[in-house]
Amino acid sequence: MTRIVFIGASYNWVPRLATDLMAAFDEPLELRFLDLNPEAARVCTEWAEAASRQRGRSDRAAPFTDRRQALEGADAVLITISTGGLAAMEYDIAIPERYGVFATVGDTTGPGGWSRAIRNIPVFRGLAEDLASVCPHAFVANYTNPLAATTATLQQICPNPVVGLCHAFFEMKDVIQGIFGLEDWGPISIAVAGMNHFTWVVDFRIGREQGYPLLRCKVAGRSLRAVLPQGSADDIGIYSGHELCAELFDAFGYLPYPADRHTSEFVSFVLIGSPPRGLLDVGEAEPVETMEYCHVKRTSVAQRRSWLPGLTERMREMIAGTRPFPQPSRETGSRMIRAYLHNEPFVDVVNALNVGQVPGLPEGACVETLGVVDGLGVRPLAVGLVPEHLLELMRPQAVAQKWITAGALAGDREQLLQALYRDPQCAHLKPHEVRQMADEL
Repeated sequence: MTRIVFIGASYNWVPRLATDLMAAFDEPLELRFLDLNPEAARVCTEWAEAASRQRGRSDRAAPFTDRRQALEGADAVLITISTGGLAAMEYDIAIPERYGVFATVGDTTGPGGWSRAIRNIPVFRGLAEDLASVCPHAFVANYTNPLAATTATLQQICPNPVVGLCHAFFEMKDVIQGIFGLEDWGPISIAVAGMNHFTWVVDFRIGREQGYPLLRCKVAGRSLRAVLPQGSADDIGIYSGHELCAELFDAFGYLPYPADRHTSEFVSFVLIGSPPRGLLDVGEAEPVETMEYCHVKRTSVAQRRSWLPGLTERMREMIAGTRPFPQPSRETGSRMIRAYLHNEPFVDVVNALNVGQVPGLPEGACVETLGVVDGLGVRPLAVGLVPEHLLELMRPQAVAQKWITAGALAGDREQLLQALYRDPQCAHLKPHEVRQMADEL
């Protein structure tokens, strides 16, 4: 029986990923749910048992609070934790805002991503050490932000095949499909390069035709806004109007991933200096704080807290049989696990340490490209030459991310500060102000 361990009994992630696993594997699975909160582990176990019965399967499920016990004999591990939870994230956003740094998400880059990485990396080091000693051959799919730093930590310490996964690639294909009026993704081929949440389409084709000449012909000297499909929600329900995506294409000639709330935190001109913003009703429980520039929307901690009761209620209703179970999602982690365990090659976007797949970005930084998963593990694919002006946009963040990981692993405060000094979101701050903000964080 294939044994798969969830590290983090998340009411958001478990229904989606466990459903995908049941769809990907014909054979019975043993699903283990590890969490510091025994109630969360128990609820996810009950959910998995109910979902298995509903599908006519014979899977097993069990809750755990001891990590090494949960990992014993694991074939695959999925990580969906957030060290410190929303209480810690509140400081990641509020403290930098006092220094004129407005975060739309605050979980990947900027001062908020910096502090979140420092909080998570020691936890991931301990996890990597347990993986290495308890289940060194288990496939590891990591979903925890900041994805680059946490994935880099795992890959540097444990021998396991490790991949960092995100769903923005799906949204990019949705946008291209909409621009060209395609029925599905079938004709679309894409090459991407960058870092998680700041990745660029360096080449694409529609059928056999080069995509960028087709796109520039369609734009015909106008803004990309003229041909973009209407804004949409991503795979976790967060809306983007893609206006910043259009702005960056107009300026740099290439498509960034369309998740504007993440992209905005990687460029210096969007969020610095407490940008003008207001409240916009987008159908949430509370109006969403929205910037005037490109209408980029903030995902606040209060908004995240407002989702929690609904997630809990949804789990209980599915267990009780009063709500339908979800259909398989577009997430590809389950297919990667199957590809590794069954040696069935599968190609998709992966986050992995740069060993030359993105020339021009630092080796050892965690980068996002296409990759192959099979019985050998995770092998990123080289993208070839990336336009120099795109590399210059990405390089400061890649260097900072590499230094954050190294500094947190070594306990080197000076290296951590050097990473924060060079962050584009801190460009308006003097060094002593950066140090003061770092002390508060």
